[in-house]
Amino acid sequence: MKKILFALPLLIVAGACTHKTDNSKNMEYDQGVAHIGTVIGFRDSKPVNAMPKATAFRMTGDYSNNVGITLGKDGSPVYFPDPSDISANSAPIDLGNGWWLNRQGISSGSVFTKYTFDEYSRLKAVPSVKQLKAAIIPRARVSEIRELPFTIAEAPGNLDSIRSFLASGKEMKAKLFIDTDQ
Repeated sequence: MKKILFALPLLIVAGACTHKTDNSKNMEYDQGVAHIGTVIGFRDSKPVNAMPKATAFRMTGDYSNNVGITLGKDGSPVYFPDPSDISANSAPIDLGNGWWLNRQGISSGSVFTKYTFDEYSRLKAVPSVKQLKAAIIPRARVSEIRELPFTIAEAPGNLDSIRSFLASGKEMKAKLFIDTDQ
């Protein structure tokens, strides 16, 4: 009986082990990132290296101290921040020549409200849809937006490089890895 009680945990541990394959033979390298060849399952899936890229935008006027919201095709707000999400660090950074570093989540469908960052951050609750629509400054919108070659975290430390990038007029090309073995 003691032998069975001793062997039982060993059988459980042995049964929990899985066969692991050496995927290093099937790896492809693209710009220093390893991509595993054709495999199925979460454990052996390809690595995800997607970090959100920072963006810069231009506006139809200087609304750099105004909270932006994003409207849907029907004109209703689809994105608007919670007052607790707004701080002095939400204001865009002036990059010159009309460009601003996005630090609030502005997109091509964004418009600007009469709320300043300070006013909005002191609100006790998110304004209603009706209040948000009434607060939109007429014709105050994003007029141009560009994806930058830096992540959101890297961008504030690379302002001179961003200025050079914007002055060059280059567009970022999204690179998509497609596994052709499937």
